[in-house]
Order: sequence, then C-alpha cells, then structure tokens
Amino acid sequence: MHTRRQILALGGAACIASVPGRARAADCRADPAAQAAVSALLDKYAAAVNAHDTGPFAEIFAQDYIQHSGRSPSGLAAQVENFRRIFASMPDVQMRIDDRIIAGDKVVARNTLLATHTQPLQGIAPTGRRFGLRTIDIWRVENGKLAEHWDIVDSALLQKQVRGE
Repeated sequence: MHTRRQILALGGAACIASVPGRARAADCRADPAAQAAVSALLDKYAAAVNAHDTGPFAEIFAQDYIQHSGRSPSGLAAQVENFRRIFASMPDVQMRIDDRIIAGDKVVARNTLLATHTQPLQGIAPTGRRFGLRTIDIWRVENGKLAEHWDIVDSALLQKQVRGE
C-alpha cells in the first residue's frame, strides 16, 4: 500500500518522464496564478455550455483548435457548430465539472453532462429519461485559450441510461 506522499512523488516522477528534455520536477508545476487562470478558463467554458451560449467561444477556444476525438472537426467554427448541435439534441443539457487537475499547459477534467432524452440520440428514439453523460477531457492551453483536446466518453453508460437498463 502506498502512502499519500509516495503517490505524490510517483506523480511527480511520471510528470518528469512525460516531458522530453526536462530534468526537474519544478518544470511540471505551474505557478498559482497560471493555475488560477486555467481554472477560470475551464469555469468560463462550463458557464458558456450551461448558458447554451457559444458567443464566448472565441475567448475560450483558439482559432486553430485541434479536436482529437474524431466526433467533430477541428477549429473554432467547428466547435461553435458542434455545440449548437449538442444544444439542439439535448435542449436542457447542463455541464458539471466533477474534478479538475491542472499541470503545466494541460487541464484534465472529469465532467458530467446532465440532460433529458427528448431528441434522437445515438440512434435511440427519445425516451424522456434523464441521463448523465460522463467524460474525461484533456485540453492543452495556449495563450490563455483551449488549443487542443482529447477525451473519453462513457457511451455505454449513456445508452444504458436512455434505454432504462
């Protein structure tokens, strides 16, 4: 069994190993002001999603935003259009940030999107059931904006929830 201190030390070692050419653990830690700015950016993103407002997206996403999920194209305009589709297919969607980890130029968030199944979703006719779509998102931040994104979406749980299983 590892102690909390051992786990934190291992995390620092993993961070060093993941940064080519870097040799000091300090290279993996952002200063508090930088961490606060990234945290505020994530909160601004969640607020825009919860307001169903893509207006602030130009302040949140880089123009050349790279989307690695394959579910939508890259670029700011593609993100605006992607979220317009999400808002249309889940009219009452709300985003909850369950956890966040900020390290260097990366932010990792475990999120839940809460909505009612009122529109066809992943080939399933509307059921009227509430569901929580869980995601783990990783963003790279550049010049104060989200510049790159990777994610894992729990589609199996989503399908179970809307089918009532």
